[in-house]
Amino acid sequence: MEAISSGLSPDSCCGLCLAKKAPYTCPRCHLRFCSVPCYQKHGSCAQDFQHRELQIRLQGQREDPASQRRLREALLRLQELHEPGDTDLQLGLDPSLEQAEVEELWEKLSPDQRKRFQQLLNNGEISALLPHWKPWWTRSSHNAGLIQELGEAPVGPETLSTPLQQSQSSQCTEALQDSQTPVLLQEVSTSTQSPVQPADASTSMPSVPAVIPPLSSLTCSPVSPLVRFQLPNVLYGYVYSLALYNGDVEEAQLLPEFCETVLDISGALGAKQGFRSTAEALQAALQAVTVGCYPECLLGNTGVMAAVAQILMGECQAKQKGYSLAALAHLSQLLSKGKRWVPAGDRPRLYAAKKKCDFLLSWVNDNEGELTLLALEVQKEYKAHLDTIEEVGAVTQELEKMWGAKVPPPQKTLIEELD
Repeated sequence: MEAISSGLSPDSCCGLCLAKKAPYTCPRCHLRFCSVPCYQKHGSCAQDFQHRELQIRLQGQREDPASQRRLREALLRLQELHEPGDTDLQLGLDPSLEQAEVEELWEKLSPDQRKRFQQLLNNGEISALLPHWKPWWTRSSHNAGLIQELGEAPVGPETLSTPLQQSQSSQCTEALQDSQTPVLLQEVSTSTQSPVQPADASTSMPSVPAVIPPLSSLTCSPVSPLVRFQLPNVLYGYVYSLALYNGDVEEAQLLPEFCETVLDISGALGAKQGFRSTAEALQAALQAVTVGCYPECLLGNTGVMAAVAQILMGECQAKQKGYSLAALAHLSQLLSKGKRWVPAGDRPRLYAAKKKCDFLLSWVNDNEGELTLLALEVQKEYKAHLDTIEEVGAVTQELEKMWGAKVPPPQKTLIEELD
């Protein structure tokens, strides 16, 4: 249902309840409505339109091998989830069949299976049938030493993937002196790690440009020392947006939404915002998630910080800047592709964000020594955020215990007027 265009009179009567004001029209038969309930009572006309739109979209994706693979996996898992009493019909799907047509897959479903599939689409539960996304920066490595925290805290997402460089140990110590909770780090032997498994498409590291121009070729003036704080903010927007869309952002239907999300979360990209510290850069990204009413992503809004620290630390000491370069190059490529699918008025904003990614790409390539300290500062903010969440949780638990419920009891009247 959509608002009627300016060429139609909004004062026309509703086609069902005859209300005087009918600002909406059916996208198929153009019958006018006053509200959503009337539109829903319109019958199968609107449903047929939605089904037709879905069919057109599936037909447009049938030549895409990735879309075919995801649809086959969803249909196979749908068959596995059939309830007792359902019609037990085989889909007849061959996992090795790479050129299956979407229409043929749909015809192989029984009426009950089609109905359930449509219900999963309507309530959003279809996403649970899709393969779980594994970030590319979590792939295994033979030689990468790990840095983990010692003490009572369990080893979790805060585990970093490379030892500290000895030449920067003094800087790292100064960065952690003002932390209320001292962090002790040690290198963990990788001899007990499982062998590296072959990487699939979801865990393959994005390619890095063979030639990255130096900073001196991009600007004649000295680079501000505050540029380093834009990197964690940009990486937070990149990681959060990837996790929010389950890593599936290459298709034209999702790419504009991904780009919009990145620019909303990263003030450095979307609003040309500057920061004076790593903490300020990360807090700005967290606040953007809240202000934009975005849901929590797969990694958790706090877990995104740990992922940013892992990207900054890199795969190993010898290739520390590799992950950061790959992330920035990947984001620049996605913004460039997304520019073709957004309205013309939004393209300059995406172009400026892409140029910022290219600038940070050159900065990282020329300033690899800055990454370790940045990673530790991100790690420090991650721990501080976890401590805050734990404290808030403890206070909330005490309040609920005192109230006897999750909400406070209604206030009693202190002064009551008598007749």
